[in-house]
Amino acid sequence: GVLLLADEGKLRIDDPVVKHIPEFTMKDPRYRDITVRMLFNHSSGLPGSTFSFGYRADGDHQALLLETLSEARLKHAPGEMSIYCNDGFTLAEMVIERLSGKKFAEFVAERIFKPLDMNDSGESIGVAGGKIAEFYDNEGKIYPPEVVTVLGAGGLSSTPEDLCRFGDSFTPGGRNILSGPSLAEIMKQQPTPFSALLKGDAILEAFGWDYALLPAYRTNGYQVVGKSGGTMCYSTNLQILPGERLAVAAIFSGHVSADEATYRIMDALLKDKGLPRPASDPVKKSGEPQPVPEELLQKAGYYVNGEKAFRFSFDTGKHELHIHPLPQGPEEGMEAHPAEEKPLLSLVYTGGSFHDREKKNSYYFITGDSGTFLVVEKIPRFEADIPVFQKIEPVEDPGSMSVNVDGKLWLIRNMSAFDQLSEVFLMRSALYRELPGYVQFFGVNKIETPDFAAIAATGFRDQGEFRLFMKNGNVQAKAMQFIYSGKEILTPLAPGKNTVAIAPEGDNEWAAVPDECTLSFEKPVGGRVIVFSGEEEPEPLYDSITDSGDINVPGGALLFLAGNPGEIFEITVP
Repeated sequence: GVLLLADEGKLRIDDPVVKHIPEFTMKDPRYRDITVRMLFNHSSGLPGSTFSFGYRADGDHQALLLETLSEARLKHAPGEMSIYCNDGFTLAEMVIERLSGKKFAEFVAERIFKPLDMNDSGESIGVAGGKIAEFYDNEGKIYPPEVVTVLGAGGLSSTPEDLCRFGDSFTPGGRNILSGPSLAEIMKQQPTPFSALLKGDAILEAFGWDYALLPAYRTNGYQVVGKSGGTMCYSTNLQILPGERLAVAAIFSGHVSADEATYRIMDALLKDKGLPRPASDPVKKSGEPQPVPEELLQKAGYYVNGEKAFRFSFDTGKHELHIHPLPQGPEEGMEAHPAEEKPLLSLVYTGGSFHDREKKNSYYFITGDSGTFLVVEKIPRFEADIPVFQKIEPVEDPGSMSVNVDGKLWLIRNMSAFDQLSEVFLMRSALYRELPGYVQFFGVNKIETPDFAAIAATGFRDQGEFRLFMKNGNVQAKAMQFIYSGKEILTPLAPGKNTVAIAPEGDNEWAAVPDECTLSFEKPVGGRVIVFSGEEEPEPLYDSITDSGDINVPGGALLFLAGNPGEIFEITVP
């Protein structure tokens, strides 16, 4: 869509985004340097994905994104490195609407679907309806048709046949809707300074695609582009060999490796056509252990991935790098480095890389403007190098949050009654006893003030700053668009009929069951009840979206209630 508008002279892809969305602001002044191109090669530096999947269109996702970004900071300088970012696609959706004067769904229907005869493509299946492959969970429960409102970031629905028509529009013999220069632009690599540090190829450095080349195909003289998509209910992949006018698409109901499916189908197509096929992934072999160079021994320290913190240490006798997850919790009565602690990974150094001899993976360190990273070499199928750990530094004068957040349970307060169930409903924050000054919540964050912790894992997707604030006398927490309260807001349920009302501001309510019993509910039309097993490793036991009737629950079970302001829930405890 953006390139169609570029063909009309309505924008240039290196325009600053603020030129077309002037109300887009962030706490970090570098946001003004984000260009339209950076929204597509994932180098904008935006923190993550500001949306949730659901069963009904609910709220204004564009306004939510702008509000969330107005409080946020960038993970890195715009253009520095490519980290997958759905929010970039949502901003691009907004650019298209501003410049075309049409809603995004209307624009793509008129300018893309209709010219390409994509007659079975449109908004999410929960909006478009029709014949669909419905989603069932592992227990056989059927779920309502899914609605994803962020259309630019994956909320459109289609069929494999229509996706192949779309893919064919990028081939020399296809029905092209883009100009020659725009076709060339969308097919070329979009490198960043970070990729120049890698030994091998990078992925994501393409214009909207997950990749614009695969080394195994390049060896045979082919360019290949591909794009995957995944929601809570569906998995999709499109792979195109423009030079041979081949496109393969796969859509699954459920969590499946759709890219593996398209890869295998494309391989079979090449075989049937008598064309050269990619060679199998080579078996990685490592030689005898070698001494770790002194400059690499200096890489020891603390690292993060997209979720947790780790300690890197070297065994110079065995020529190994050991990676240990950092223990969480208070220091009292606990050793800093238990002698029996087993590393998560033990990597042997040889031939200039560190090798995992069990999984046959190889790793190496790089250091640049973005920091120091441990990179895995040539991941299967893509043969690309991916950063998997990023170094962080101990804090000399560590701060603490205004309340004790170590092991604190947080309960979501701003989910709609139609949001899909996910792990974000109940969250725990945690501290690291040997890395003071950091808190884990939606990734690892560095404490900067008593009420704010900044993203530490700046090289990974979907991270959120951690904020504390007061509301109605209670401490609340915010990360990305999600708002939480502590368990002090729980309503204890007593024997008999209990009434819980949604407050005027519409915040979610929570209740606690003291003892094992059989619960029954009366909820408003459109209201939502979810029962979780308890505080420790909570599992959903009941969801009124898919379940009905009474339910036997253990003592300590927690109830999530969502509805409109003033609505009443009645919960009967025998």
